[in-house]
Amino acid sequence: MPRQRVGVRSRIDADSSAWASVRFFAHEGAALTDLAPAAPDRALRIVFGTALAGRLLYPTVNSPLKHLFSDPQRHWDNGAAFLNPGIMGCIDPFLYQLWIFVLRGVTAGSAPAVCLGTGLLCAAMPYGWYRALRELRCRREALQAALIVALIPESIGLYGYFMNETLLLALLGFCFWSTLRARRKSTPAAFGVAALLWIAAAFTRTIALPLALVCLGYLLWTLPHRVRNAATASLIALSFGVAAGLHADVKLGFWAPFGNLYFNEIYSSSGAREIAVDYGPEGSYHFGCPSFYNPTFYPFSTWTTDRTGVAAVAIDLSAGRPAWTRAKQRVTASRRFPGWRQRLEDSAYLFFGQTWPNSDRTTAIGWLTLWTRWLWAPLIAWVAISALRGRYVGRERLLPACALGSIALLLMQSEGVMEARFREPIDALLVCSALLLRSRHSTPTSPLVSHVR
Repeated sequence: MPRQRVGVRSRIDADSSAWASVRFFAHEGAALTDLAPAAPDRALRIVFGTALAGRLLYPTVNSPLKHLFSDPQRHWDNGAAFLNPGIMGCIDPFLYQLWIFVLRGVTAGSAPAVCLGTGLLCAAMPYGWYRALRELRCRREALQAALIVALIPESIGLYGYFMNETLLLALLGFCFWSTLRARRKSTPAAFGVAALLWIAAAFTRTIALPLALVCLGYLLWTLPHRVRNAATASLIALSFGVAAGLHADVKLGFWAPFGNLYFNEIYSSSGAREIAVDYGPEGSYHFGCPSFYNPTFYPFSTWTTDRTGVAAVAIDLSAGRPAWTRAKQRVTASRRFPGWRQRLEDSAYLFFGQTWPNSDRTTAIGWLTLWTRWLWAPLIAWVAISALRGRYVGRERLLPACALGSIALLLMQSEGVMEARFREPIDALLVCSALLLRSRHSTPTSPLVSHVR
């Protein structure tokens, strides 16, 4: 081959390339200092660890065993009767009952041990989001964002009560971590972990079901081994579905793997302020939505709903599903409260309502929860505007898409009366979506850094 002559121009190009290489490795070297953290990084890890320890111990200070009333009492009792469920155990979602059953069994009912088990969920919640954010950002930025998540007052105070949202909040961060990890690793095993976590979340509360479908659908579309992955997800879902369906069938007399959704549908369709259900030999229950009794715009207004009356329903459990569908048709036909008014009220509850039961103004965490609720509507607007302007790129778009999609579904749904606590599982996702925008301006993520573990 002829020898290439190197002129002045080629030497300049070579020098430019050399300087470009120096700049590249300087940038990568600076980013990789994340792997050998300096003093500020160690301090940040210590602060985050302290926050996790505080969350771990919070239920020992504000024990859920001291708040056994209404829904928390029901969930605690459902766990005790898990192997022989009553009517309320058959109506409620499956997995949180299983968690309480295991917790009661492992701890032998010891109050300190029960509180520690609840604290594990409380501490796991921000750590799961740290792992998810670590898939998208360097360690320092992931720690900073997860620390903010750890300090969300409502996500702390909720663990002073036995509510199924406590398990869901702990699962969601790990669900998104496993999704982003599966996308990166592209292996059937990584997909299986993601499928297991998402399906567990869906059987904890149905609000996670659309998120599970979106994230698992995204993985099935983008990963190889589609048939194998689909079979894995189907097998896991079938296993959960059979167990949950059999659990509900004990009293309901029909298959309801996600719990009996007819109860909430009847209450919502009635337009009444309260609902009273007579189950015959299984007892009768009277329920009123907290949204109707806690002023939505407190302390600026004392307004509550104008709904009145009680939707009285008698259910013949031996008739199975038709008893519920007939009851729904009857209360819908006698409805007096306008549908458009209900839609407006549900929107107000979602964006501004007091979260129940963790907005107790007599406690510091409850007081902070009450006041920080005014931040959520502006945060939703900011994330939505940023998404519309295309400020999210690559895999990170999954987070705001899921957050905004969940808010939209909650606004459009008519299957249940809205409560502000239905938004709580989405709040950490909104915070993480917003913090992704902030961190991009400080340190762009390189593929090398984001994939080093």
